[in-house]
Amino acid sequence: MNDDIKVLGMLLRYAQRRMVAVMGQVQSCLGDDATVARAIVERLEAQGLVYSEGVTVRLTFPGFAHAVAAAATLKNATVHSLGRRSAARRSPRSHAA
Repeated sequence: MNDDIKVLGMLLRYAQRRMVAVMGQVQSCLGDDATVARAIVERLEAQGLVYSEGVTVRLTFPGFAHAVAAAATLKNATVHSLGRRSAARRSPRSHAA
């Protein structure tokens, strides 16, 4: 999974709880690397997906929409891949009439 999508997903979870994320939480989401976390937040902010002020980071409306779409895509991809695996395990049925 892309680190940008990880951060958007984390911020989406905070937004759903009506909480504000701080840079420390973004860092912990990415493995405690402050420079990587700051670079990702700056990149997302340049794209208009997040708003950061001081140590707080929030989703913008376009960021919220992007995060929801990414979450739905990931969920859908997981469901479909699980379905293919379980279908492969089933034995073919005979359709003799």
